[in-house]
Amino acid sequence: MVKRLFATMVAACAFVLAFGLPSVACAAPAVGEPLVVYDGAAKAWHGENLQEQDVIATAADVLPGDVIVQEFQLAARHVERGVTLSMRPDASGATLDALGDATIEVRDDAGSLVAQGTLTELASAEGALLALGAYTADSARGLRITMAVPTSLGNEAQDQSYEIKWIFTAQEDGESVSAGSDDLLAQTGDNLLSTYGPFVFGVLGVLLITGAIILKKRR
Repeated sequence: MVKRLFATMVAACAFVLAFGLPSVACAAPAVGEPLVVYDGAAKAWHGENLQEQDVIATAADVLPGDVIVQEFQLAARHVERGVTLSMRPDASGATLDALGDATIEVRDDAGSLVAQGTLTELASAEGALLALGAYTADSARGLRITMAVPTSLGNEAQDQSYEIKWIFTAQEDGESVSAGSDDLLAQTGDNLLSTYGPFVFGVLGVLLITGAIILKKRR
């Protein structure tokens, strides 16, 4: 009877590990470079392995002439008929007042210039989007964004914090799909395994040890 009980506990633990934590396995980010992904099948953007600093440039305690660098891989997946990708910076009025003259340069992983301009020019609703190319098949390219803080930055901005986010747009079959930096980070997901894993495995360990003690005493 005790052996059967112990076997049942082991089976229950195995069941929980195999089927009770599917979201843990899916949520754990893969080891790799940060990715901004457009999925043509889902008609949606999402992020993979992204940290906030990868897609949100924060200017805090910066000095005139300082440089902020962001790097990530831009990927197109499940693209069949061709899609044109682009992006533009998004900044508040206060950020534009302080850092509007900041120059932004975007280059790919081959060092080729993708786009260049000031924050004010590129963030303007009337300004041209930063073209990231047309894709007709699954592919990825590295992007390096360099923002140079203007030398005209005043002392009043020294104790302030400013954020520059990015809005990514895909145009496909006459339709436009956009997503901001916050959307990409929200879809990246938390690593539930690291958050809840120790507790879950601890409970399972206690069950197994308790079962082993009971079985030993009954012999």
